[in-house]
Amino acid sequence: MREIFHSMLVLVAVLFFGAVGFCSGRNTSFSCIEREREALLKLKLCFHDPSHMLSSWKGNDCCEWRGVGCDKNGHQVVSLQLKGSIFDQPQLYLIDNVEEVVSSLLMLKYLEHLDLSGNYFNKSLIPHSFGLMKHLRYLNLSNAHFRGRIPGELGNLTRLCVLDLADYYGGALKVDDDIQWISRLSFLQQLDMSGVNLTFASSNLFQVLSMPPLLSWLSLSGCTLKNSHLPSGSHPLNFTFLGNIQHFDISWNSFHGPIPIFLQNMTSLTFLDMSGVNLSLTSSNLFQVLGMLPSVAWLSLSSCSLKNSHLPSSSHPLNFTFLGKIQHFDLSWNSFHGPIPIFLQNMTSLTFLDLSRNHFGGNITEVLLLSILRNMCGLKSLFLTSNELEGEMLGVLENSSECSGYELETMDLGENNISGLMPDWLGELKRLRYLNLSSNAFVGPIPSSLGTIPSLRELDLLMNALNGTIPLWIGKSLAIQKLNLFENQLSGTIPDSIGQLSKLKHIHLSHNQLNGSIPESIKKLSNLEYLNFSSNKLNGIIPKSISKLSNLQVLDVAYNSLEGVISEAHFTNLFKLIELSIGFNNLNCVMKSDWRPLFHLQYIRMQSCKFGTGFPKWLQLQNTAYMVYLSNASILGPLPENISHMMPQLRHLVLADNLINGSIPKSLCNSKTLEFLDLSNNMLSGSIPDCWRNDQAFYLMDLFFNNLSGLFPKTIRKLNFLHVLQLNNNSLYGDLHMALKNFSSLVVLDLGENKFSGNITWIREHEIHSLKVLRLRKNLFTGNIPFEVCLLSQLQILDLADNNLTGTILPCFGNFSNMKNATQLIPHMDGECWHWTHLMEVVKGRYLEYTKKPLGLESSIDLSSNNLVGSIPNELVFLQGLHNLNLSWNHLLGNIPKNIGQMENLESIDFSQNDLSGPIPNSISSLTKLSHLNLSCNNLSGSIPKGNQLQTLEDPTIYAGNPQLCGAPLLKKCSDDVLPPTVIGSKDNDEGVFEEMWFYIVVMLGFATGFWGVLGSLIVMQSWRCAYFQWVDDVKNWILMVIKLKVVQFKMFDGNPDEFESGTIEDIQ
Repeated sequence: MREIFHSMLVLVAVLFFGAVGFCSGRNTSFSCIEREREALLKLKLCFHDPSHMLSSWKGNDCCEWRGVGCDKNGHQVVSLQLKGSIFDQPQLYLIDNVEEVVSSLLMLKYLEHLDLSGNYFNKSLIPHSFGLMKHLRYLNLSNAHFRGRIPGELGNLTRLCVLDLADYYGGALKVDDDIQWISRLSFLQQLDMSGVNLTFASSNLFQVLSMPPLLSWLSLSGCTLKNSHLPSGSHPLNFTFLGNIQHFDISWNSFHGPIPIFLQNMTSLTFLDMSGVNLSLTSSNLFQVLGMLPSVAWLSLSSCSLKNSHLPSSSHPLNFTFLGKIQHFDLSWNSFHGPIPIFLQNMTSLTFLDLSRNHFGGNITEVLLLSILRNMCGLKSLFLTSNELEGEMLGVLENSSECSGYELETMDLGENNISGLMPDWLGELKRLRYLNLSSNAFVGPIPSSLGTIPSLRELDLLMNALNGTIPLWIGKSLAIQKLNLFENQLSGTIPDSIGQLSKLKHIHLSHNQLNGSIPESIKKLSNLEYLNFSSNKLNGIIPKSISKLSNLQVLDVAYNSLEGVISEAHFTNLFKLIELSIGFNNLNCVMKSDWRPLFHLQYIRMQSCKFGTGFPKWLQLQNTAYMVYLSNASILGPLPENISHMMPQLRHLVLADNLINGSIPKSLCNSKTLEFLDLSNNMLSGSIPDCWRNDQAFYLMDLFFNNLSGLFPKTIRKLNFLHVLQLNNNSLYGDLHMALKNFSSLVVLDLGENKFSGNITWIREHEIHSLKVLRLRKNLFTGNIPFEVCLLSQLQILDLADNNLTGTILPCFGNFSNMKNATQLIPHMDGECWHWTHLMEVVKGRYLEYTKKPLGLESSIDLSSNNLVGSIPNELVFLQGLHNLNLSWNHLLGNIPKNIGQMENLESIDFSQNDLSGPIPNSISSLTKLSHLNLSCNNLSGSIPKGNQLQTLEDPTIYAGNPQLCGAPLLKKCSDDVLPPTVIGSKDNDEGVFEEMWFYIVVMLGFATGFWGVLGSLIVMQSWRCAYFQWVDDVKNWILMVIKLKVVQFKMFDGNPDEFESGTIEDIQ
């Protein structure tokens, strides 16, 4: 009996658990089919899976694996959803042949749903064998990095309802003339071929696309279609297709002309996107035609070259049915101007309105902004970005009788010229999530009313003139995820309450006037990804608790007054960090030599952080680094020889102003990514590597102020993209005739302060017409200045000083176009090169360093300390944009150009130590910007001009060494200045004439007596004659000795004319 009872109990249990398994739709005795489980494991082996999407693919029950779906009985795999990311990094990377992938998929006999989109298939062809998966109803291969022809075998998937082949990466997939396979997809409802190249599709493309009888969703965006592909009389569309289509996207193609007529027959159309289609030739009744579409609710006409003439008017009105149904309306990126169209007030169903990137203007209070908000109760998104709106946002926003509240979630008024205080009525928009008022002219404090918006997630107020402090209510806006207050005039401290924003991901407070320390409370911001407090007045230390921000990707606190020690303790948990910018503070970087950080940085900016060690070992582990800026960081010793292998993706390497010695690593010649190399102002020695290749992308190479020697490397000429080359202040030597070949992109060439020799005729042999700066100062160049220098019309700085050049100054120097324009700023160099160029120029008698913008505005010619002869060309006066002109220490003759006053921007003139003669032109007094003038040691004569800026130049040494000059500031008076006024016929005047006559008689008698007394004695007495000429010889020898001493003194001053000049002038006086 007991055995029977036990048997019954077991039977009941089996039946009970069997029923549970049946009701749950799963078979508890068996998991998925073993053959299919093995197929999935084989599929897994085909991919590299860095995001661990397939990490759950283990164990027996494959129906429980991520992305795997089975039928209701839990046996057969019917769905694979392995969707990656479209715009981010792919999830899966193909490491095997794509045919192996399909082979594994074909073992899933009942697969109906397959999504492989957003992964990386290594630019493989789409396999023909996809056409064997006959049960597929859904196939998504979009943005999966396939390429080539779409196989016609996809037409065998006759059960397909959805086919998505979109390629947003641009034209890698294509369709040839045969597209008939699409017509066989009789159950197809949705087709997306956006981004597929349909250039070579036949002219009956739309006729074929209209053949699937159930098709209602069609997207052909960016398919390079032309007018020839549109339906025509010979290739008409069937009315079933026209009546079925609800979603139609033909945006970003090459159509032009009037709007296609067949659109009027799409009576079921609810979605129409024609963005990027040129509709400029469409007649003025464009919107009237669109108004005939009875069901359309989503309409985008962005970037269609539309103008005001296309807008509805009294002669072409819109019907109210159309106005009342439109929910999504996009007119952005067109050429509309004037006030915002009044018909928008009647579009009461709108939820999305985008009028950005036009020229809508007028006062913001008069452009229907408040009316739009009052009338469109359901509006959720409003974009008026980048128009010409101005004035103050005045008025009051009150609920109308029709609106119980405002649904607005996004409002973007950025990049206009709206001014005044931010309005309090913004606080009435209680559902607002995103508010952008950036790049306007708002002033005053941030209004407290914004703190009453409970749903506010993103607040962008950057680039205004807001002042006051960061309000305390910020700490109570718990929904905020992004706070951007960049470039305002905010002061005070960063409130400690900011640590309460637990959802905050992005905070940007740079370029304000914030002071105090970084609050300790930021350690609570566990979701923070971006932190930028740079360019403020913050002090104190960087708290170590910042290491708790485990999601932080960007840390930028550069350009403050932070101090203290930075150690590995600051980075303990920052394993996601990709950008570290802590430069231009007063920090000491003390990391252990064996520290291995968890992060992999891409951007490293640690300028002025004091390391006091060799090139940091932890930095050598950053193999993902793009940009490394470690200038003025007290780095010692040599660079790692294999630095380009340690950092294979390196683009910018800036290690200027350190104590780096040794040679330049030759491995830099192997880098294909390096664009900017700045090793200036170090202690590097040896020669520059001569192994550069023409596949390198160098834009800038700065090696100045080192101890480099040797010849100019011949292989540098292979760097075809080089814009800036600065090798000045080294000991390089040799002839440059072939060295500078192929430098057609060169903008800055600075070879000054070296020992290069030969003539400079190499300029005529190489096309470097883009050159803006040519600096060859203090070398050993000889010969004439070649005419081809004049062909460098873009020059704005020409420095050939302190060489041994001969010949004359070329009159064609007056053709330098960048030095001519006195009213327009001299054009800056393209790209970042100008930003990083440093240049030392002798201006106003001293070395000045020009960087960034000041360099872009400088204009100078310096030919001093050569052996140039001839006169100063009159053509130089055409250079009305020139700031500095130095022709001193040559052998120039003739007059100073009479019209030199036309050079209205001259700030410094130095013509000293030449043989110039004649008067100083009166026009020189017109140079109102002149602050430095040196005309000493010439043969100038006449009176010194007066007036304007010359009155401030009171130093008499300016004119010293010109015996025939007179007038202030010299002590020598001109004749016109010393004659007193006389009164004719007075007694005193008669007596004066009589005395003057006797004065001249006595002087003449005295001269005759003295002259003949001395000369007669020398003629008669031989001993006196010999003694006299011996004395003359002694005086001559003494003068020669003084001159030689001065020459030695000049050499000791290293050729600085200003230091020598002061001593010379004192001796003359």
